[in-house]
Amino acid sequence: MFFPLIVATIVAVIIEQILRRVSNPEWHQDLQWINRAMGVRKFFYRQALIVNVLWFLGYAILMFTVGRQAPQAMPEMIWKG
Repeated sequence: MFFPLIVATIVAVIIEQILRRVSNPEWHQDLQWINRAMGVRKFFYRQALIVNVLWFLGYAILMFTVGRQAPQAMPEMIWKG
């Protein structure tokens, strides 16, 4: 889920930059398009950041809980023939 959000963020940045170069900042309609593109970019960036932080926290908690367990001894199946 993280990589599609990063790709969407990059695409949103490209679209925003294209709109900023093509539009006229004095026109109200163009300002609305720029603000909407900026909002979409910020949304995708926040979502990617939240997913990344939650994944890292989940992974750290999992490694902390699994890493604290004592290793299990190997069964002696060879000698029980």
